[in-house]
Amino acid sequence: MSPLASSYIIVGAGVFGASTALSLSREKPAPTVILIDRAPFPCPIAASHDINKIVRSDYSDIFYCKLGLQTLERWREDPLYMQWYHQSGLAKATDERFGKVQKIFDNYKELGVDVKAELFSPKEMKTRFEGLYADGDFTDVDDILWNPSSGWAEAARALKTTTEAAVENGVHYVSAPVANLLLKNGCCTGIRTEDGRTFSASKVILSTGAYTAKLLADSAPTQLELQVGDRITACAVCEAAVNLTEEQAKTFQNAAAFVLDAGEVQGETMPPTPQRQLKFIRDVPFRNTVYHPASGQSISVPLTSIERSRWTSPENMPSGIREEVGRVLNGIYGKEIKGLRPDVYRFCWDGITQDNNWYICPHPRCQNLYIATAGSFHGWKFLPIIGQYVVEMLKGELSVEMTRRWEWDRSFEGYPKNILLPERELRDLED
Repeated sequence: MSPLASSYIIVGAGVFGASTALSLSREKPAPTVILIDRAPFPCPIAASHDINKIVRSDYSDIFYCKLGLQTLERWREDPLYMQWYHQSGLAKATDERFGKVQKIFDNYKELGVDVKAELFSPKEMKTRFEGLYADGDFTDVDDILWNPSSGWAEAARALKTTTEAAVENGVHYVSAPVANLLLKNGCCTGIRTEDGRTFSASKVILSTGAYTAKLLADSAPTQLELQVGDRITACAVCEAAVNLTEEQAKTFQNAAAFVLDAGEVQGETMPPTPQRQLKFIRDVPFRNTVYHPASGQSISVPLTSIERSRWTSPENMPSGIREEVGRVLNGIYGKEIKGLRPDVYRFCWDGITQDNNWYICPHPRCQNLYIATAGSFHGWKFLPIIGQYVVEMLKGELSVEMTRRWEWDRSFEGYPKNILLPERELRDLED
């Protein structure tokens, strides 16, 4: 066990950063913590700043199934989070590319946990939920998992509440884009913002998601040993939302959170929010690879223009991407969605890993630099608990399995390749 340092800078106030800031602020004695992001919290272009996110324990990997059960308990019982959680239940349908949902069902049996999950056929799915999915496209789906114990959360509101709680506990929030890390003699001593200010701390934690590769390249362009390499790829999925009338919202009020990763659909949706927004996600990511002259690398980075990373009107999205999102709407709801079209779209950027595991670890080739990021499009739901594991890492208290899964130089052997690793470029999707 190692004692906590006296001061920390956390770069990035998304799920990993905000949760870590709150967890550090609850330590006794609490260290000095600076949480910095490019905009006032919650940052509107962050992946974590969203209408809603699915909260589930339904994983074929039993490791994350156990973590999911732990985080769900906090969503249901912690006053900080329960106000934003909606237990709608989750339906999950996959084809062979994504593995059988039977494995998820078996995990609950192995853990001895009764979440009231069921397996049923696509034919039965069409008759449930008052026939809401009667016209759904279940091509190549054998079984559907229904877990009434999963649900969804109001994302931006939950993230804002977490950050506010950290600030109330003494965390200093700084709104400024970070230009580079301060590095000297193999050690990270702080950060420099784009407006020229410098901030120093005993330890620096990068919770920078899709921006991690670029930040390290900008900070140490000639130091290959510090670079991300193939560990984390910045990529995005497209989200869309339909603004419903009160009458339209009634049609979907008994809907499930639904992941349909099969056939040509490959997407997900959730029930309408209290603000009557019905959101859809197309689960086929894309990269944005550019050449980084100073380091001589080709790396994927989020768009420099933030227009598409905020909710924006349909005409700002490529027609091909709008068509893909349309497949999700029609593939899940069919005739029930007839006449409804998304009012807004946005790109949701994240850092994705080869094996779907995150990075929560020291950087092995830079003293006092730590990594806590790469949610790989499934990290958000762990907002209530992920920070405590980052603190355990800082103390040297992570379990052997967590250390092995989340370390910087881990082997990818033994883990299936992440099927969501992007195989296409954004530029190839432009009109």
